[in-house]
Amino acid sequence: MKTLIIPCAGKSSRFPNMKPKYMLTHPDGKLMIEKSMENINIDVFDRIIITIVKPHDDKYEANLIMQQVFKDNPKVEICMLDDFTSSASETIYLTLNKMKVEGSFVIKDSDNRVGVHFDDDIKNMIVGYDLHQHRDVTNIPGKSFLIVNEQNLIQDIIEKQIVSNIVCLGVYCFENAEDFKKAYEEMQSQNISGEMYISHVVSYMLSTNKYVFAAVMASSYDDWGTLNEWKAVQKASRTYFVDVDGVIMKNSGKYGKTNWYNNTVMLEENVETLKKLQENGAQIVITTSRTEEFREALTKILTDAGLKPYAILMGMNHAARVVINDFAPTNPYPSGLAITLPRNSNIKDYIE
Repeated sequence: MKTLIIPCAGKSSRFPNMKPKYMLTHPDGKLMIEKSMENINIDVFDRIIITIVKPHDDKYEANLIMQQVFKDNPKVEICMLDDFTSSASETIYLTLNKMKVEGSFVIKDSDNRVGVHFDDDIKNMIVGYDLHQHRDVTNIPGKSFLIVNEQNLIQDIIEKQIVSNIVCLGVYCFENAEDFKKAYEEMQSQNISGEMYISHVVSYMLSTNKYVFAAVMASSYDDWGTLNEWKAVQKASRTYFVDVDGVIMKNSGKYGKTNWYNNTVMLEENVETLKKLQENGAQIVITTSRTEEFREALTKILTDAGLKPYAILMGMNHAARVVINDFAPTNPYPSGLAITLPRNSNIKDYIE
């Protein structure tokens, strides 16, 4: 049996006055926990266990929502613990026992997305990310780090200290569930003070010289572990309502020598700005007073310029356009913004 365990038993203290972070809605409409399973071959697993706690279920209907989200995946099981645990390692230990997990298993954080492929035969290994090759990692002091030898074997894993260029991504693979349980019980018997991370269990197993862990490098990594990182995702994924004449194209009207029928002059700097926003995850909604008869021609102009609008709203009133949106801790104030710029001017000067 091969089991994927996603622990969601923490208090999400880094996301105050909000739902548990694994239940937060990503800009594309999926929950964070759904996003966390992307970019891995989950079909390799016989079981997928999501561990939640009763306080989250009582307040946020966590169990019902997880059942609704994963209703089409029969492999998904919900493990509900009575209360918050003292550490991620305790969460895993209780999950292994309660759900009677046997054989190999993988632990995967719920607050990130990692590109990695698991083999059918899962061995002891930890997924890392080479900071020399990938420089977009944030909150580096808050990570754990792998010390890896020339054979790609892990010599140790250290919490909250930058001791190497390999950061741990919160994906831990164990060949046998009994090995983890035994190591955890032995550490508990030693009355070790402080929070016991998964990395501490791995480090202890390595210290016994009975176990070997290999390092496997991820191909991609998206981190949502802190509120700042989550807000950055929301900011990059904004929806921009963009006028055509005077913003994307040099202004013209339906009549006159230069008009909607023959105007092809693009405001190139603005086009490039919108393309970069689009590439980073933003939605572009075109709003224009041009009537429906111009849709086909306008669509071709935008496509040829490299823009891929989410929608094109034709025939808008030639008047002020107002966005009305609600705000909450999960979509904080201001959730509706407006940029009014001089005709034919540069968006970049105003967009921040």
